[in-house]
Amino acid sequence: MGRLPGFDYRRPFFYMVTLKKLPGIGEFSRVIASDDPPSDNRYLEQTPIHTAFSRIIRSFAGKWRGIAPIECFAIMPDHIHLLLKIEDTPDRLALGKYVYQIEKALAGEYWELRAHGSARAKLSGVAEPAHGSARAKLSRVAEPAHGSARAKLSGAAEPADGNALATLRAAQERLLHGASPSAPRPGPPAPIFEREWHDWIVKKDGQLAAFTHYIRENGMRAWRRQRNRRFFTTVRDIDFAGRTWHAYGNAELLELPVLEPFRCSRSWAEGGPEWSEAIGRAERTGPGGAGVGTFMSACEKACGNAIFKAGGSLVVLTPEGFPPRWHPTRNKEALCAEGRMLFLSLYEPQAGKLDNATLYRRCHEMGDLIRGLGPDGTGRLTGRMVAPVQNSQGRGIGDEEKGTTT
Repeated sequence: MGRLPGFDYRRPFFYMVTLKKLPGIGEFSRVIASDDPPSDNRYLEQTPIHTAFSRIIRSFAGKWRGIAPIECFAIMPDHIHLLLKIEDTPDRLALGKYVYQIEKALAGEYWELRAHGSARAKLSGVAEPAHGSARAKLSRVAEPAHGSARAKLSGAAEPADGNALATLRAAQERLLHGASPSAPRPGPPAPIFEREWHDWIVKKDGQLAAFTHYIRENGMRAWRRQRNRRFFTTVRDIDFAGRTWHAYGNAELLELPVLEPFRCSRSWAEGGPEWSEAIGRAERTGPGGAGVGTFMSACEKACGNAIFKAGGSLVVLTPEGFPPRWHPTRNKEALCAEGRMLFLSLYEPQAGKLDNATLYRRCHEMGDLIRGLGPDGTGRLTGRMVAPVQNSQGRGIGDEEKGTTT
């Protein structure tokens, strides 16, 4: 996670936090399979795990002081977005403390549902243990050497530490969590999220509404990608930064809450101060943000790799146009189809290779157009700082409408 150096994460701001599930963990939700948009605006199936996670997230603020009720969140198949608000109170904790407790509560619920193996808790894509389900595992608990638990209760001597039935149930509970009957009761549940999580500090004009909109429409965007992958691999014209551009890829990236411009000199040495500062910004451009630039210099390419690793997207400004049947290289075309990359060009295609003078002139022209996005900007012109506390109701959204869980 690219944390903001020197920032006090106890400050009373809104924060958008993204948690990604570990490989091998079952899906948290499923995108609906319908080809038609749902009439109730629910693009995700209300699976048992989705319902359970929603309940835990909504009740979290009632158990921890210093944080407002979480009303805007999205439980996606492989990640979760949360819009958290740290209250301006003396007992508030750092953001990382709240995130740890949320992760622990969700992990406990996940493993509880999985262990029981009931129809209510069947998770999409979760494999049963190699030796059978938890229910089957319980059925094979070894009987005491002197007879069954029933016989033990009816006539055998009680163990010194209490009731035999309670002892057997405790052993079964430990088996559910993968421990031996003689092992101590488990501590915190096994993690279900990647160790590194991402946060955006919502501290500029327009960002709160933008992040709220982004979170609420996560399900719709996932459904649209699933149904219309070819839409992201066609050339069309769009307006951006006061000009009309030819576009190939996911044009919706231009509506992300944060668009971060990257313009690095070819003279910057790897590991130098300018290079390191750019990489630091790239590492913070995660979910909800996109890097914008030509990504042609060595430093810009390194920034692009860092952005993708952090979960962000790329808007690539190309000095060449898009001829008929144009498409990028295979890996970049796949990223366009996934909705994580957009190519923009101001120019018509031309035969032959561009000379260096034309190439540099066009790159500088496009680079000048994105300067107004501003470092750590809102995706529009850089705004002034907003007051840390938005309202007296402690609501986790930026307008009158309550957040939906998609």
